[in-house]
Amino acid sequence: MSDLLRAEGIEKSFGATRVLRGVSLSVGTAEVVGLFGPNGAGKTVMANVLSGLIFPDRGRILFDGKEITRLPMDVRFRAGLTRTFQIPGPYPTLTVMESVLVARLCGDPGGGGKERSLQECEGEVESVLLRTGLFAQRFWPAAKLSQGCLRRLEFARAISCRPKLVLLDEVFSALSAKDEAELAGLMRSLHEDDGISFLLISHNPLLLSEMCGRVVAIQDGRVAWGGEARRPASGPARGDRR
Repeated sequence: MSDLLRAEGIEKSFGATRVLRGVSLSVGTAEVVGLFGPNGAGKTVMANVLSGLIFPDRGRILFDGKEITRLPMDVRFRAGLTRTFQIPGPYPTLTVMESVLVARLCGDPGGGGKERSLQECEGEVESVLLRTGLFAQRFWPAAKLSQGCLRRLEFARAISCRPKLVLLDEVFSALSAKDEAELAGLMRSLHEDDGISFLLISHNPLLLSEMCGRVVAIQDGRVAWGGEARRPASGPARGDRR
């Protein structure tokens, strides 16, 4: 399997605090990889570095065969590397459809959607909303959405421009068992039917064992372990994990 994303020796400090200490990881084409670690291990900082929200102090990042270490987030987005955030931050006054449409236009490889008509993009957004279960709420302002629907909106925005890889930062956190199961099904569908790769970031080892083929564990900013996901022979139902 070829590497779609490869990060090598990533280091990041904030003032005197070293958060990432030489982290290396990879995600293959059409692969689901888990990034595990306790709170404060550096998982979200790593996601921010990979997505271009911040730049590393040292190390390099390759995506789809090209170095992207110093490329900004919007360029990575148009190249097919998208993400969700641990704390959803939608535009509160935009409707669900408008919020996804903005992401679709910004993520157009042709440059801000200039090579596609607005009508074409709206049709594509409606398809995304149907797939993510948000079509009925398409005219709602984001501020009215439940936590489960906010997570769906994060998913919808991230997949709106047909990405190659999506970074999911604690996307299953604080969800009901029903919402969690439905989002897990959506993720599997996107992976199996569309070939999208995922880097699933979580502090929940059982979730990662169920959803991922490989897991990389980090602790204190370093890679502590990496290998095939360890699937338990039996365990509690998804809704009983908490």
